[in-house]
Amino acid sequence: MSPVRIDDNQGSCLLYRDLHGQKPETVVEAQGSYLYLDDGRKILDACAGAAVASIGHGDQRVIQAVAAQMTTLSYHHTSRLTNPAAERLGRMLVGHRPGGLSHAIFLSSGSEANESAIKLARQYYVELGEPDRVHIISRNNSYHGNSIGCVSLTGIPSRRRHFEPILMTHMSRVSPCYPYRYKHEEESDEDYAERLGAELEEEILRVGEGKVAAFFAETVGGAAAGNLTPVPGYFKAIRRVCDKYGVLLILDEIMCGMGRTGKMHAWEWEGVVPDIQTIGKGLNGGYQALSAVLIQQSVVDVLARGSGAFANGQTFQCHPAAAAAGIAVLSIFESDSVVATCAKRVEQLRQALIDQLGDHPNVGDIRGRGLFLSIEFVADRKTKATFPKDLPLAAMLDNAIFQRGVSVYSGFGKGTADGVVGDHILFSPPLNISSQEIAELVTAVKAGIEDVFALPVVQEALVQA
Repeated sequence: MSPVRIDDNQGSCLLYRDLHGQKPETVVEAQGSYLYLDDGRKILDACAGAAVASIGHGDQRVIQAVAAQMTTLSYHHTSRLTNPAAERLGRMLVGHRPGGLSHAIFLSSGSEANESAIKLARQYYVELGEPDRVHIISRNNSYHGNSIGCVSLTGIPSRRRHFEPILMTHMSRVSPCYPYRYKHEEESDEDYAERLGAELEEEILRVGEGKVAAFFAETVGGAAAGNLTPVPGYFKAIRRVCDKYGVLLILDEIMCGMGRTGKMHAWEWEGVVPDIQTIGKGLNGGYQALSAVLIQQSVVDVLARGSGAFANGQTFQCHPAAAAAGIAVLSIFESDSVVATCAKRVEQLRQALIDQLGDHPNVGDIRGRGLFLSIEFVADRKTKATFPKDLPLAAMLDNAIFQRGVSVYSGFGKGTADGVVGDHILFSPPLNISSQEIAELVTAVKAGIEDVFALPVVQEALVQA
C-alpha cells in the first residue's frame, strides 16, 4: 500500500478539536485494523476510531453494498416515504423482538439518537396523561453526546462548563457504578448494587414522585471514566426502582453495544431489558453515518393510542445508503461470526494486559467487558491517589503509544476519577482483530507506558504524590 501525500501548502481551513496542540496527523488510507498516514506510517487502530470500526476498515462488501444502494436510491424524505433498506435493517435489529424491543428509528449520530430518546421519553408521558414527568436522571462520570440535551445528561464537568447557563434544568445525576473507587472495602457486590439503587430511589423522591420521566445510563461506561462495568445485580436493582416509580429505563449503548462486549447488546449480560435503547458506532462500522433508537412495544402502544405520531422527524432519518451499510455490517457479523471472534479475543487481550502491566506500580485498574477495556493510572496503588490536574498524563500516554505505531483512546483527558482528576486510556479495537495484532497492540502499549513514566515531569509528579 502506497499512501498518497496531501498538498497542504495553502494551510487548513478546518477548526481542529485542539487549537493549541500540534496539527493532527493526516490519515489517507485504512485497511483492516490499520490506518496509513501521509508520511508512510502504519498505525494499528486499537480503538477502532472510537469503538466505531467494528469489522475493520475498507471491507469491500460494505463499500459495494453502499455503492449499489446509491445507484438506485440515494435519498428521500420520510414524511410519507420509506425504503427497502431501512425496512430490512429494522427487521434485522428488532424483527425477532429482543427483550420485547419492537421498533427502530434510524438517525445519523449517537447524539441524535440520545436526543431522540430524551424527546421520546417526554412525549410518552404526555401521551400517557402524566405531563408532570419532565425530569431525567443520569449519572456522574458519563458521556451521552454533543447536543445540548446530551450535554445536559453528561456527567463530565469539562464538557459542561461553557454551556451550563443554557443546559436543560430538569436534569440531575447520581453516582456511577464504579467499584474500583467507590465500592466500600467491606461491601459485597450485592450490597454495593443495592446502595446505588437506593441512591436512585432517594433522588426520585427528592425530585418528586410522578415527576421523573427516565433514568439514562451507559450499560458499560465508555470514554468518560474508562469502561465502568456494572457489578452483578446493579442493573436489576436499578430496574426495580424504575418499575416501582414508573420511570423509563433508557440504556445508552452507542459505544458499548453491537457486539463490543461479546454479546450483541450489552444489557444481555445484566438480566434486564431497557424500555428504550440507543445504538450507533459499531452498527455502521464507520462506513456511513448511522445510529438508532430501539423501542419497546409498550412505549409504541402509548403513542399509537394517543397522537399516533412521534414528533421527531429529521432530514436524514432512515437514509437508504446508511441503512445499506448497517445491513452489510450486520450480515458480516453473521457470516464471519464477528461477535464470537470478539468473545475469543477478549481473554487474550485482557490477560496480556494483566501479564504485561498488572504489576506496574502506577496501573491501578484494568477493567471492562469484551473488547472494551481500559487502564486507569494512579500515582499510588495503595491510596489510589491521582496525578496532578495539570499533568496531561492520558494525552502523554496516547501520544507515546501512537509513536510506537498504535492508536488508543485517551477519553476526555483528565477526569477519570471524579470528573476533574484521574487518567485512563481505552482499548476498543475492531471486533475481528487478529491474535497477532493483539500481541502487537500490547507490546506498543507497554513500551509507550514505560516511555512516559521515565519522563522527568512524571517522575517529579510521583515524588510529590
